[in-house]
Amino acid sequence: MPAMPTDGDTATRWAEHWIAAWNALDIEAVLALFADDCRFRSPKAAIITGHGTVIGKAALRDYWTRAVSGIASLHFRFESAHWDLHGRTLLIRYIAELGPQRLLAAEVFDFNADGFVICGTALYGAPAD
Repeated sequence: MPAMPTDGDTATRWAEHWIAAWNALDIEAVLALFADDCRFRSPKAAIITGHGTVIGKAALRDYWTRAVSGIASLHFRFESAHWDLHGRTLLIRYIAELGPQRLLAAEVFDFNADGFVICGTALYGAPAD
């Protein structure tokens, strides 16, 4: 598991690890990056769970397991990572290929002092044509 980003290089390594875990559909590897009391916000979560915010690692595991079960294929293509040291915030830009869809996507991760994601926000939906 990569350490919390501290600069541009470590932010890129963290993002590439996160992308590789998703491309392998290794939900446990993704969850290992999150604090137990994390929050995750997503437009897809609102559809699947009825709430736009998922609270806690166990609920996040359930949500992601349900979300990927309805996708024929998933591949994320890394574009860039942007780290804000003072805010302990990482922005990852990528292309999400979900079955036949290609979407522009970004995720924002806020880290706690222990180096785990305490809050994540998924932003996606525009076509990546």
